[in-house]
Amino acid sequence: MLRPILTLLTALALAACSSAPGTTRLSPSESFSIASAGTQLSVERAQTGIVRPLAHSSALQAAAADHAEYLSRTGGFSHDGQGGSTLQDRVRRAGYSACLAAENIARGQPDMRGVLTDWMASSGHRDNILNVRLTDYGIARAGSVWVLVLAQPC
Repeated sequence: MLRPILTLLTALALAACSSAPGTTRLSPSESFSIASAGTQLSVERAQTGIVRPLAHSSALQAAAADHAEYLSRTGGFSHDGQGGSTLQDRVRRAGYSACLAAENIARGQPDMRGVLTDWMASSGHRDNILNVRLTDYGIARAGSVWVLVLAQPC
């Protein structure tokens, strides 16, 4: 059992080094690697026996980025978005056909490791990350706001 997990973790680590999906520039002073975030999320899943890593989705990335920017700009902290939009509205508007979707939000964590630690300590957020039916992700940070969108395509 340990050998397949180590193989998966090695593959995920190597994938994080590639340029796709790359690094998202947030401002001149802050950035994070979307691939590295996906690797960290997939490692958490692998530790519970979910061996299929999450796949990055540019549509979910757009939905996460739009919501993070909205929350950062308005100072809000809610799953309700601009104009009262829901997660399903934002995912659909980004061009993703989801049969299932979940969203984690956070504020104030300095880096991906910190936000992931906080999400894994919260049962609802943890359940989203570990939901085997959720296969794709997009993650964004705007200012001090983090948004993770997870989904399963139809």
